[in-house]
Amino acid sequence: MKTLIYVKAMTAGVLASLLMAGTALAMDSVVVEERMEEISEQTSTSDKPRVEALEAQVEELEALIRMMLEERHDS
Repeated sequence: MKTLIYVKAMTAGVLASLLMAGTALAMDSVVVEERMEEISEQTSTSDKPRVEALEAQVEELEALIRMMLEERHDS
């Protein structure tokens, strides 16, 4: 149970970082929404246990944020 709370907190932190960084402006918001939907779908259809799937989702969201920050830095 504590692990699930930890994963939820990490996910919330990743999403908060995305908003605080303002990186949605660096990338078309429609593309960001589509990618986040893909990540959510992968998590919900995963054969992995729920916690592992959520951890994978957090990693994917972190990668998305890094990519967006790099694009913003390169601009």
